[in-house]
Amino acid sequence: MEIEDRIRTQIEAILINDAKNFNEIKRMASDDEPLDAEVLAEERNLYNRIINSYRNAVSEVNKLLEENIASLSSFYRIVDSIKEKRDFQEICSRIVDCILQDFNADYCSLLFPDSDNILCLEGICEERRFIRIHTGDNLLGSKEFEQELTRMAKEHGDCLYIEDVYKESQFNTVDFPGVVRSVLCLPITLCNQPAGYLILSHSLPKFFHDNHIRVIRILGSFIAHLRLLHYNGNMPDLSILKAGSEEEVSDNPDANAVVLLNFDVPDSSGRHVPLNRESVCEIRSRIRGILEGKESILFYMDRELMVFLPGVSSDLLPERVRCIREAFYSWRAGREDRKKVRLNLGFSVCEEDEDLSRMLEIASVVMHPESDEESEFISGDE
Repeated sequence: MEIEDRIRTQIEAILINDAKNFNEIKRMASDDEPLDAEVLAEERNLYNRIINSYRNAVSEVNKLLEENIASLSSFYRIVDSIKEKRDFQEICSRIVDCILQDFNADYCSLLFPDSDNILCLEGICEERRFIRIHTGDNLLGSKEFEQELTRMAKEHGDCLYIEDVYKESQFNTVDFPGVVRSVLCLPITLCNQPAGYLILSHSLPKFFHDNHIRVIRILGSFIAHLRLLHYNGNMPDLSILKAGSEEEVSDNPDANAVVLLNFDVPDSSGRHVPLNRESVCEIRSRIRGILEGKESILFYMDRELMVFLPGVSSDLLPERVRCIREAFYSWRAGREDRKKVRLNLGFSVCEEDEDLSRMLEIASVVMHPESDEESEFISGDE
C-alpha cells in the first residue's frame, strides 16, 4: 500500500499541476474567470481508471508468480521423495501421493497397460488419501472409461484436457464417480509410442490450468526416463551411499497404517477369480515373516488380508509396502503353478484423532470399485 500511495500522490500532483496551468491560461484569456471547483473531476476519474488498471495488473502478476512457485515446489517435492528409491512401484506410488497433495487433484492414476503385467496405481483423495495398486485393465472400476480415455489421449498425441466429461458424448455410457469432472490425461511416451498414461481428475469442471499442464508434461518426461531405466535394469546401486546419508525418519506413535491385499488367478475360461483360501494362508505366513514389532496380518473379508502397522507414518509406509510385495513375489516364485497369481494392494495411514473404522470403510470401497453395492469411488488420507 505504501508504494501505491506514493504512485497515487505523484500522479495526482501531475494532474493538479496540469489543471492549474490550464485554468491559468483560461483566466488570462477570459478576464480573470474564477477557478472551476469541478475542474479536477475528469482528471480524478482518469486517475481512478489508471490506478485500478495498475492494481489489477499487479494482482494478476502476483497470482501467476504464486502459481509458478507452487508448481516448482510441488515438482521439487516429488523429485526429492523418490531420488533414492529403486523400486518402480514405490516410486510411482510416491508420485501419485505427491500429486494428490500438491496439485489438489481428487484422483490420480499411473497406468502402464503395455507391460508384461498390467500395472495401475490409483490414488484418490476426499477425506483422506488412499492408494491402490492393481493389475486390472480398468480405471475407477470402469474398463470403458480407461479404453475411451487412453484412445483419445493417444489420438491427441499430447496432454489431453477434458474440461467437463459430462459434455463429451464418448462417455455417455460411463457412470462417473464424484471425483471425475475435469480430466487431464498425458501419454508417457518411449520411442514415440505410449508406454503409459498419467491421469488427473477433479470434481469441478475446468479445474486445471496451464501451469498444471506445463508441470505434468515435465513430470511425464521424468516418469518416462524412470520407466526406461526400469526396463533396462540400469538403476545404480545406492546401497553404499545410504548408510549414514539417508535422512532419519522416525515412527509416529499416533499413526496407524493399514495395507489391504487381495489375490486373483485366471480360471479355465480366462476370468480372474479369487485365490483359494489355502493359498492365501500360505501368503499370510510368508508376509508374517517380514513383519516387525507389533505389526500383524489378519484375514479380511474371507479371502483378503489386512496388514496392521501401528506407529508407521506416511513417510515410512511405502517402504513397508515394498517389503510386503517382495514377500508375495517370493512366495509366487516358489512354484510354477503360482506364476499367474496376481496381487492387488491398497494402503493408507490413519493419524491422530482420525476414525479408523471410517478409513476401513473407504478402503473397502476403493479396493472393490466394481462392486454393485457402492455407487461412488471415494477415499483420502488427510
